[in-house]
Amino acid sequence: MRQSHRLAAKAAQAVAVQPTTKKRSASTQSTDTPQKRVKVQSSDAYLVDNTSEPDTSKADDRLAEKKWQAWSAHATTTPFPSFGHPTHQECRIAHNILKEKHQAAVDQEFTDPNTPETIHHVLDAMVVAILSQATSWSNAKRAMNSMKAVYGSIFEYDAIWTGGVEKLQETLRCGGLHVRKSKLIMAILEQVKARHGEWNLDHLFQKGDEDAMQELISYKGIGPKSASVVMGWCLKRNPFTVDTHVYRLAGIWGWRPNEASREKTQSHLELMIPKELKFDLHFLMIAHGRVCPQCRGGSKGGHSCIVLEALKASK
Repeated sequence: MRQSHRLAAKAAQAVAVQPTTKKRSASTQSTDTPQKRVKVQSSDAYLVDNTSEPDTSKADDRLAEKKWQAWSAHATTTPFPSFGHPTHQECRIAHNILKEKHQAAVDQEFTDPNTPETIHHVLDAMVVAILSQATSWSNAKRAMNSMKAVYGSIFEYDAIWTGGVEKLQETLRCGGLHVRKSKLIMAILEQVKARHGEWNLDHLFQKGDEDAMQELISYKGIGPKSASVVMGWCLKRNPFTVDTHVYRLAGIWGWRPNEASREKTQSHLELMIPKELKFDLHFLMIAHGRVCPQCRGGSKGGHSCIVLEALKASK
C-alpha cells in the first residue's frame, strides 16, 4: 500500500494541526454525576460502565481487572487451538484478490483528513476509538467534524472539559450514541488527569505491548477492540483489529468458529494472520464488507463472493 501510505501521510498532517501538547490544567468541574448502565452493540459490548455505584473507584478497578484477564488469557495462544484457519496461504489469497478489487477505495479513504494513517498522540487515538464505537465510520466522522466546529479541534481537551458533558452531548448528537460517548470521553479525561496530572498518555510509546494494552483497557469504555485501534493507529504495534465487517467476513470465509465472539475472534486472527498483511488486510476487508453482495451487512446470502470461491478452490 505504498500509494495509500503517501496519501495517508498528508492526511495525518491535517489532523495533527491541532496538537495535543497543549494539555493545561483542568477546571474544577466534576463529572461524578451517576450514570446509567447502557447496552453497547460493539465488539467491546461486555464492558459496562459501572459509575452508578457510589464508590466508583473500586468498580473501575474490578472492571479493569476483568478486561485484562479476558484479554491476557489469549495474548499468546489462540482460543481455538484446534481451528486451523486462516492459514498463511489463505490470508495471502484473500489479500491478493482484495488488493486488486478494493485498493483504490482504500487509497481514497486515506485522503480524508479524518482517516490518517497515524494519530500522533495516544489520548487522541483513544477519543477517536470511542467516537467510532458501535457506528459507521461516516457517523464517526460527522461527530469529529462537529467537534472541530464547536471546539476548534477534536482534541481540544481544555475546551471540552470546561464546556461540560451536556455541551459535548449536543456536539456529538449528529454521530449517534451521543449520551454514552460524551460520558465516556469525559470519564477518560477525568481518569487520565487523576492518574498522570495532565491529559497526555504518550508515555505508552515507551511501554511494551502487554503493558500498553493493560493500561489502555483500564480506562472506561476501552476494550480489546478499541485498544487495538490505539495500538495500531497510534503506537504502531501492528495488531489485527476486528470490527463489524471483519468479524462478519471471518465467519463467512470460515476464519473463525461460528460461535466465536468478536473478542475471541480478534485474539485468534491476531495470531493467525501474517504480520506483514495485518494492516492492509484489515482495511481491504472493511472495503469488501461494504460492497460484496454476499458479505455486506444485512445480506441474506445466496450471492457469490470472489474471495470465498477462491478460498474453497485452494483447499
